Amino acid sequence: MASLEKRIRRRLDAIAASDAISGTASRLIASHIEKLYRQTEWEFEGREDVIEAVSGGKPIIFALWHGRLPMSARGWDPTWSPFCVVTSAMIPGMVVGRVMRRFGLETMPMKIKKSNTAASLQVARMSRAGTTIGFAIDGPDGPARVAKNIPIDWARLTGAPIWLYTNSVERYRTINSWDKMLLPRPGGRGVMMYRKWDVGIPKKITPETREELRAKLQADLDALTLEADRRMGHEGLIN
Repeated sequence: MASLEKRIRRRLDAIAASDAISGTASRLIASHIEKLYRQTEWEFEGREDVIEAVSGGKPIIFALWHGRLPMSARGWDPTWSPFCVVTSAMIPGMVVGRVMRRFGLETMPMKIKKSNTAASLQVARMSRAGTTIGFAIDGPDGPARVAKNIPIDWARLTGAPIWLYTNSVERYRTINSWDKMLLPRPGGRGVMMYRKWDVGIPKKITPETREELRAKLQADLDALTLEADRRMGHEGLIN
């Protein structure tokens, strides 16, 4: 019976991952994101700084919250530099990956609950080749706005600086998900903010220092996101 259940589950996963299902979903999602982007009056802070930071093939690590993920697809122009989005290897992550590829970004699936030595080696190779690595540092399943250690570890591994990114909008709705994902409503203003995380990360690190750095990264990304939300007229964090 267990073997039959596994076969059924594998078959259902294959159907869900097919172009007919996830491909269609990604096309619809990407089209909706583009429509919302064009219907929002955007302002940008730090965009020229991040473009300069990656000029000449210099990679960075691009960190954001999962709840601000949808509009991040338009937060990076692939003409600035190669960009790889790290996604979950599960079905939702596959859909996210397909959506990001429609905006010209590369993707890399990652098995969050397993050893990711291979993923780390791939990140190191891509970084040496000048590819920026971007991911939601509280993903793929939370808790919301609780940073993982991965950005600290990958910054140590690659030597690439971490940049914080967020977006906010004046008019919005949130999705009923673990992160209360944010989507603009048509016709309002929006802001995208890019800021270098000016914190040195030593190559050799104790567990205590690693945790201190993780907590500071979390607090600083929260602070940037709160700044963006307040600029759009909100008293506190939207999600």
